[in-house]
Amino acid sequence: MNPFPEINTRYSVLTRISEDKLGILKELFDDADTRRFLPELYELLDSPDGLQNFIATFVYYSQNDEGYLWGIKHSAEFVGFIAVMDLSDDPALFYATHPNHRFRGYMKDALQSVLGYLSNQKAVRTISTDVYKGNNISINILQQLGFCVCREDDKKVYMSKVL
Repeated sequence: MNPFPEINTRYSVLTRISEDKLGILKELFDDADTRRFLPELYELLDSPDGLQNFIATFVYYSQNDEGYLWGIKHSAEFVGFIAVMDLSDDPALFYATHPNHRFRGYMKDALQSVLGYLSNQKAVRTISTDVYKGNNISINILQQLGFCVCREDDKKVYMSKVL
């Protein structure tokens, strides 16, 4: 088990999310766009213990080098999160930006730093994600970061990147 990696980016600092962030995470997941573009996650978290279980799962993942849940902080404000999981098997990425901090470049900057970290650590060779088709901003960011579209269905675009 390695210590949790803190990552400094141009605009923010990525740190472990702890239970003191439950309120701000709830705000993020109660946002209409977050619910629309991460509905499976919203359903899991929409229970009394959902957010605590989400954080606890990623504590377990990080202790076993299987994943990380980074909170993105800019000037001490919570901006969003990035999660990577299943690092030894089928590495996957998902993320969300708090509605008060969208369209400022924080997420692209943070994603670029996380991908750089994973690449430098040689933790994974490829990483994948899926994005709902209406989420053009996210699709564009991922393509700018070198993700390629692997396939599409009627709802989602499936993307991956070689690190």
